[in-house]
Amino acid sequence: MTASVDHIHHLDRELPPVGDLRRSMALWVPAERVTVQRIDVPTAPERKWADLIPWILEDRLLQPVDEMHFVVGQTVMVEGKKQVDVAVVSKQDMGEWQRIAENAGIHPTAMVPDYLALPYEPGRISLVWREGMCLVRTGVSSGYGAAPDIAWTLLRRVLSVAESGAESGLDRAPRLSISVPDETLVPEDLRALADINSATIDWPLSDLPLSANLMRGEFTPTVANTATPSWITSAALVLLTLGLGIGYLQFANQQLGQTISDLEQQLQSGFGTLFPGKRTEADTVRTEAERLIAELFRQRESLQAPAMQALIQLEPAMVNCGCDLQVLVASASKAVLEVSNAGSLAVKPLTLPGYQVDKQNEGETTRLTLVAVDRP
Repeated sequence: MTASVDHIHHLDRELPPVGDLRRSMALWVPAERVTVQRIDVPTAPERKWADLIPWILEDRLLQPVDEMHFVVGQTVMVEGKKQVDVAVVSKQDMGEWQRIAENAGIHPTAMVPDYLALPYEPGRISLVWREGMCLVRTGVSSGYGAAPDIAWTLLRRVLSVAESGAESGLDRAPRLSISVPDETLVPEDLRALADINSATIDWPLSDLPLSANLMRGEFTPTVANTATPSWITSAALVLLTLGLGIGYLQFANQQLGQTISDLEQQLQSGFGTLFPGKRTEADTVRTEAERLIAELFRQRESLQAPAMQALIQLEPAMVNCGCDLQVLVASASKAVLEVSNAGSLAVKPLTLPGYQVDKQNEGETTRLTLVAVDRP
C-alpha cells in the first residue's frame, strides 16, 4: 500500500476501499482543535516528562487532564532559557478523527496540525484562509488555527509584541503574508501591512513534518489490515465468471458470434480490474488467472516465514526512530539488520515474542540479530 497525504476534511473525495484493503495515509487535522503550549524544560529525566507535563499544564487547560492527549515536541532556546513545545488535543477529537478515517477506508499513519502546511520563512508570518477559518504560522513549530475575528486579534498581538521587542528580541516587526479568496476579508489596519494574494494550500503536496505527529502514546497507529481475504474472494469470482463463460461457449452457435466477442471483452476487462496492470488474451484468462492466484498464495506463505514475522514485529520499534537501514540479511529462521543513527533503538531493551534478540553496537552502527525460537 502506498502512503499518501491529505486533509481529513477531504476524505470524502477518496475512492472507497476494495474488500478489507485500507489505504495508509498521513492526515492534516484542524489546528483550531490543537493548542501548542511552551513550558520550561522539566528538571526531571526526560523519560518522566510524559507523566509530569500534563500536571504542569493543568492550570492552562479548560478540560480535565485525563481527557487530554499530550505530545512532547521539540526543545527550543528562548532568551537563554531551554523550553519545550507540547501539543495538546482532546482524546475525544483524536478518537473522532480516527473514526472518520476508518469510515472512509483510510488507515491513518500520522496526524499533524494543518497550520504546519503553511510555508515558513524566518522573519515572516503566514496566514491562509481555510474554509472560513484562518491558519497562522508564526515560527518553525508555532502557530494556530482560529475563527477570523479571533485570528486577527491574535495576529495584532503577535505584531505588537514583535514591534516592542519585549518577548521576541527582534529589531523590527516581521513581514506579513496573507492568502485569502477576497481581500475585503482582511481588516484595513492589517491590509496595509501585508502582502495579500489568493493562493491556497495543496494538501497532498504539502510537506508534512512527522516530528509534529499527534499519533503517539495510546494513539500510535497499528499495522494496517492486509488484503488477503479480498484476494481470495476476487479469485473465486474470476473462476466463477470463467466457468460460466466456458459453459456458455460450449452451447453457443454461429449466430451468437457477436455475443461471444462481447463476452471476451468483458472477461478481459474483469481480469484487468481484478489484477491491476495485467493484461491477457481471452483464451488464456484461466491459465493466467491460475498462475497469478498461485503467486498470491506463495506471497502469503512467504509472509508467514519466521524471518518475515520477525521484521513485522520489529516495525513498531523502528517507526519514527530516525534510523537508516544499511544491511538486511534474512534466511528461513533468522534475520540480521545493520542500522545507523539508531538513537533510542540502540539503547532501549528490545523484546520480540518468539524470537531471540541479539543487539550489538559497533560505533555508529547497531546490529540486530533475530533468531526464531521454538515456543513451548
